[in-house]
Amino acid sequence: MRILLPALILSLVVIGPSHGHDYEDAYRLRERREILPLEELLRRIDLGPGARILEIETEHEQGCLLYEIEYLDGSGRVREIWMDARTGETVLRGTDD
Repeated sequence: MRILLPALILSLVVIGPSHGHDYEDAYRLRERREILPLEELLRRIDLGPGARILEIETEHEQGCLLYEIEYLDGSGRVREIWMDARTGETVLRGTDD
């Protein structure tokens, strides 16, 4: 299971249309320890019981690299959370309206 988790998490990262090399950029930053590993951020957040991750994207906003995590909560609502990739701080939570 330990081997499959990082592979699963990496497979969830989606390359955004406006930044064709987000995955490569995030990988390089992670290797240089400038951002936290995605698997560490996922361990830090509580999405609630029954939640399922739908999509993870990297976003560049105002000079910060963010992970945008879209998930289905236990009641079936689609929600989003944005986390600062450098600090792990939750920047914003909301519903996908």
